[in-house]
Amino acid sequence: MTGQRTGRGGGITAKWHTFTGLPSGLKALIGLSFVVALGSYMVTPFIGVLMVEAVGLDIRVAGVLVAVATFIQFGGSILGGPVVDRLGLKRTMVLALTLRTVGLVLFGLAVKVPWVAYPAVVLVAAGPALYLPANKAYIVTSVSDTLRPLFLGVSSAALNAGMGLGPLLAALLVDADPVLLLIGLAGLFALITAAHQAALKPVERRPARAAAPAGTAPGHQGRKAALRSALRPILFTSLAFYVYFFFQSFMGLYATGAGNIQVLGWVMLLNCAMVVVLQPVWADRIARADYRLLVAGSFALMALGTAAMSLGGVPALLAGTALFTLGEIFLFLRCDLELVDRVPGNPAFAFGVQRLTAGIGGLLAGVIGGFVFAHYQAAGDPDAFWLAVAAQAAGAALLAALLGAGRRTAAQAPAEPEQAVAATR
Repeated sequence: MTGQRTGRGGGITAKWHTFTGLPSGLKALIGLSFVVALGSYMVTPFIGVLMVEAVGLDIRVAGVLVAVATFIQFGGSILGGPVVDRLGLKRTMVLALTLRTVGLVLFGLAVKVPWVAYPAVVLVAAGPALYLPANKAYIVTSVSDTLRPLFLGVSSAALNAGMGLGPLLAALLVDADPVLLLIGLAGLFALITAAHQAALKPVERRPARAAAPAGTAPGHQGRKAALRSALRPILFTSLAFYVYFFFQSFMGLYATGAGNIQVLGWVMLLNCAMVVVLQPVWADRIARADYRLLVAGSFALMALGTAAMSLGGVPALLAGTALFTLGEIFLFLRCDLELVDRVPGNPAFAFGVQRLTAGIGGLLAGVIGGFVFAHYQAAGDPDAFWLAVAAQAAGAALLAALLGAGRRTAAQAPAEPEQAVAATR
């Protein structure tokens, strides 16, 4: 166990010693998070392609299924808290991975029996809906408040590394034999499920801090009171994902229309690599920064980045992606920390709310972005699409500057000596 470390000083070496001092189960979970993201993103970006090309569904039906799957994957996470209350963190993760494994098997069978694609998509989406809130809650529950920013940053880095490499590996296999890819991934997730069962130990929920707002006792009324205190972080989390999904969902269409689809891989790799390298290193500073300035500045960076993308050309896209990603690095980690701080004692519910806001933001970005992108594409000026995104990000920055005042998170509060790792059963 790690003793009195706060994780705030000593640079990368001290952070590495803090990591190596953690229990093996927690270290295993962080490593497994990378493998889960790697396997997930070997199939998630290609679901639409697989349903049309391999299963043979009509493209409109496939589009509806992709939209439903996206909302289930994010919005369904609101059920993560109640499921964790009943099953516990470890069992919830094992259940989620089992659902995804079965879904991948059904997806492989759908090539011969097309109607099986419908339950397959639901199960493939339901897996991460339950897994990610429980995964982050396990980390938050297992470390001290002072180590929370560092290890949420490390977890995010592991997930983003998998997200960056998964599509590159899948691109080599999906055209050759999609059924082999799906069955192979089902086998991989079966192994991942077994690894979670073997490596993780159940952890007890930590009691809410004494400084928690009144009315946050467990139960329905406590959750409602906690959510009322978290309305601003929820608003800015929704806006963050709304802006982010313009980039995530429409960069591929933009690159295809510009006749330079190869640049998409470099853009996404740069995005993920920056998160992997920078977020853990800056985690403590992100946690201690002034909330209003950080949120407003993050949206401003996203606005500058998307404005740079509108200039066209590979250098402008890469420079714009770098600026956009800096905003993403600051904003998403701080949004996580704010929600966990304002919904004390129930991190799975807090991360479920966060994922629900992601689903709402992604849904709105998909609907609005589709019309906006089609408009500028028809006008022969697809570069102007990014100016429209930049204007919305700038509006979010202005709103954050006006409404972003808030209390300090636990990471900003004066540090007290405490044990870094929570007790396990």
